[in-house]
Amino acid sequence: MSAPQFEEIEPVIGTSTFKIDNQPGSSIKLEAISNFRSLGGLPIGDGQNVVRPGVVCRSAGPTNATVSDEFWLLEVLNIKTLIDLRTSWENKTISPVRKFEDNFIQYSIKDDGRPSPPSSQRSQISSELANSKGSSSLSNSGLGSSGLGNSGLNNGGVNNGNNNLSNSVVNNSSNSANENNNLGGSLSSNSKSPNLTSSSNNSSGGGVSLRKSSGAIPIAIERKNEKEKDMEEQRNGILWRIYNRNLTPEELTKLRSHSSGVLRKRFCIPLINNKFFLEGVYATAPNDTKLKCNAARYLLFNDQIGGYMLMNHLNDLGIIEMYKLTLIYTKEEILTIFRILKNPDNYPIMYYCSLGKDRTGMVSALLLSALGVPRQVVVDDYSKSEANIAQFIDQIKRYFTRVGLAKDEFVRSHRWTMEGLLTWIDKMYGSVPGYLDNIGFSYQEQEELKANLIVTKEEYDRYLNEVSKITDLQQRHDEYVQLQKSKKDKTPPKLFTSASPRFWRRLSFSRDLQFNDNSR
Repeated sequence: MSAPQFEEIEPVIGTSTFKIDNQPGSSIKLEAISNFRSLGGLPIGDGQNVVRPGVVCRSAGPTNATVSDEFWLLEVLNIKTLIDLRTSWENKTISPVRKFEDNFIQYSIKDDGRPSPPSSQRSQISSELANSKGSSSLSNSGLGSSGLGNSGLNNGGVNNGNNNLSNSVVNNSSNSANENNNLGGSLSSNSKSPNLTSSSNNSSGGGVSLRKSSGAIPIAIERKNEKEKDMEEQRNGILWRIYNRNLTPEELTKLRSHSSGVLRKRFCIPLINNKFFLEGVYATAPNDTKLKCNAARYLLFNDQIGGYMLMNHLNDLGIIEMYKLTLIYTKEEILTIFRILKNPDNYPIMYYCSLGKDRTGMVSALLLSALGVPRQVVVDDYSKSEANIAQFIDQIKRYFTRVGLAKDEFVRSHRWTMEGLLTWIDKMYGSVPGYLDNIGFSYQEQEELKANLIVTKEEYDRYLNEVSKITDLQQRHDEYVQLQKSKKDKTPPKLFTSASPRFWRRLSFSRDLQFNDNSR
């Protein structure tokens, strides 16, 4: 059984406004990037400290950013690193049309060659789930070196040509345990302990353990000491180079360079992948759904039917359970994301998914909670997406319904959704820092993250006052737009502009959601 793949959602192209100083009437407008906001200035604890400004931003997909948007993001905010949480079939891996992401060198998850869990282990998980009589839901429950550069706001240190991730990789991958001991007893419904490996039936090695809270089916939770994903550089394909055929090698390098001269980086880390579907959604599905999925694949040779059935099952579980499965089955990806967020050489950073509300919302909630932002502020930030994409609700709902997610909650950003997820994290792991420690992002690393991303309120106010002294932004904006538009007069061959987006989608392939015979 392979993970489902669907056509990408129609781009959500809307406007966003944000402020870079404390002066009235000085808002900046993004013309084609929805749901954008900076996390800078959010209070930490009692408000004496705040999240460092100009360092971490979140948004919906920026693919269709205009030239004006590029100026604000690349020349003023000086975005150096992108974290793309979308799958490859969402972000069109093959396209001749230059997009915002082409300003960055792409890094994708490297295939480490690790085998999938043994089929006998997967069968045992499925058997345990089938015999469960629980509910069908998963649970009920200092500014430092910042300054103003020649090109705008230059935050964080400069990466002197090093395009690799931080070397602080924790390689504590677990040894495989005896198959009979991997799937131990269940957690008592009265237990309050966040310890996930306390079952007396479990060995001290690797593997998974089945946990079951009151009124819930068992959940396969991987043990501590996850290893982050290795990333490898991906050069743009021949079509992109044909489109930019009039640019010299020096101009191509400059195109992808930060204002400091360091190459910009885009890390593609999908939070929806084979593990999420095959070990999460598929493993929790009823036996009849599994049978139909396999029949569709091996008798009808049609994976899309099975994929649609899995999406229907995900719809039955609900959005909170979808979030829980994501946190359980993409731990290595989340660990990789937080290692990138911790490294000041990557600042400023912008992370995003298609809508900027689900995967982006989960990462934001984990990050803000780890920094000590009050729970209500974290929930408020998540719920802002409701208003930011309100004009696209009908479009989003049509797409979600088409792929099997018909419940209204999947297109919304209700406060109770994030409240429910964070309550579940507290119950299962003790706290968000406990969850991050469980996936391998140690408490020491979390302290480093705080040191890099927390400043005092006085430092924050000083930063805003310095930014407000910049007086020629609009003039520089107009000059940049005019210069870029003059370059766009060099149009690509008609062969590449007349083809429909569907044509380029069919040329694309999805490495992160490809079928693997070992995953059956």
